[in-house]
Amino acid sequence: MTSTLGRSDRRTTPEGNPVEPEQLRILLGTAARVPAVTLALIATLVVTTMVAASSDLTGIYAAIAGSWLALHQVTLTIDGVALGVLPLLPTAVLVWLTARAARSATDAFVALGGRPLDRRNASRIAVATLAGPTVITIVALIVIQDAASVLPVVTPNPAAALAWVTALYLLGAGLGIGARTWRPLSVRYGVPNWLVAAVRPAARAVLGMFAAAGVVTVLGLLWSWTVVGDLIGRGGGVTGALGLTVLSVLYLPNVLIGAAAVVAGSTVQFGDVTLSLFEATGGDLPALPVLAVIPPGPAAPFWPVLLAVPATVGALLGRYVAQRHLEARARGEYVSSTDAALTVVAAAALAGATSALATWVAGGPLGIFGVVGGNWWLAGVLVFAWSGLLGLVTSQLLLWREHRLAAAEAARASAAAEESATETAAAENPDDDEPVAEADATPLDEAKALEAGPATPTADVLEAEIVEDGPEGQQDPADAGTEGEDPAERVDPADDERVDVADAELEDAADEPGGSGATEQDAGAPPERNGDLPEGAAPPKG
Repeated sequence: MTSTLGRSDRRTTPEGNPVEPEQLRILLGTAARVPAVTLALIATLVVTTMVAASSDLTGIYAAIAGSWLALHQVTLTIDGVALGVLPLLPTAVLVWLTARAARSATDAFVALGGRPLDRRNASRIAVATLAGPTVITIVALIVIQDAASVLPVVTPNPAAALAWVTALYLLGAGLGIGARTWRPLSVRYGVPNWLVAAVRPAARAVLGMFAAAGVVTVLGLLWSWTVVGDLIGRGGGVTGALGLTVLSVLYLPNVLIGAAAVVAGSTVQFGDVTLSLFEATGGDLPALPVLAVIPPGPAAPFWPVLLAVPATVGALLGRYVAQRHLEARARGEYVSSTDAALTVVAAAALAGATSALATWVAGGPLGIFGVVGGNWWLAGVLVFAWSGLLGLVTSQLLLWREHRLAAAEAARASAAAEESATETAAAENPDDDEPVAEADATPLDEAKALEAGPATPTADVLEAEIVEDGPEGQQDPADAGTEGEDPAERVDPADDERVDVADAELEDAADEPGGSGATEQDAGAPPERNGDLPEGAAPPKG
């Protein structure tokens, strides 16, 4: 299927030109398809029912016209009994088929024109969707007015009938066209993001309430299964039992809406019967098997526990909004701190308005039983309160928790990054720690050394040095009393060389004349001072 924003190779039609044949064909199909199929199905069911009941076909046209009006929730008065509580299941199916037809027409117009749907073409589709049903409704009113002269029927209010038909088909057209255009239109007209984001959670909240009401209804029918069997047995045969069963199925959405109102905390009235989570008064009810779900009373002590249902729905709404809020932040979209709260409030308001409207549509007058249905305005207010209050609390708590977790995770990530950087630097320079330690310790050691002065070797150190020198390195007796001197200074090789030179000169002097007076002891001992050298001897070099 060609997308709404896709393009086609067909020739485009400038805006403002008359409708082309292809567009006219699409509009005619939209105007006639759903009404024609619906009318054919109604005629088939009416004829089959009348033949199965062995009835003559005298009022067949009036029966078909009345069924068409009843399908569109128009109140009928037959034999003085007003039937305002009509089954909602066929009406819901009709609206869904209308929405599908409008959506198909939208896609066809976009594919034909090669551009997004404009306002003119959207208006054409809406008018075509409404044109066919309006014509059939006018014909049905004329038929009933003609049959009222021979049958116990009263012609419905034409204004109310046309209003119901117009509202239903405009709802279907709006859903079908809006499914393809509501997001671009919201961007075009600057609708706030928090309001656009409130549509989906509102729908989830309403569906959640109806689903919970369905569970409560099924449990109630199972609890009253004996009563259900007795009511079906009153049909008087297979045909009657089948008719009551089908009628119960058609009225099942009405029962679900009433149950949703009760679960939210509102009240439902069925003539003299009043039902809520806090009270229940018995009374006469129609012999319809699905109505066996209504308990005879009094209210059980555990019924208020069902208030947990709307509370849970509200909490789930807040959780959903918080998740979408966090996902938008993760995508890098700008979301203010109050957008989540505004989205919750808007979604709760939409859910409350939808619940109130559905409760109002599901009720109405029902002959001798009087007004039937739930307190629609109270149901709407309670759904709004439960969804808004619990949704706000849940969403804000979740966002606060995620903010705290994100902050803690960021702190842990920063610490881990710093530790990793330190380890990486240490791995790249494994010898950096020792020089740093030496550099840090050097100034302190130098200070201590300066304060302590020059180190004095101990006796053990001196003894060890003498032992290592051996016989050739024995200490000079003249230097035995000197302590604190460096051994390297006492055993200098240059000094030994000077001593050897002096000995050699003394021997030469002894061989010369006048030198015989030198004793062997004097010749072998080196002079201590230059003044003690023998006469004629040269001083040592250096």
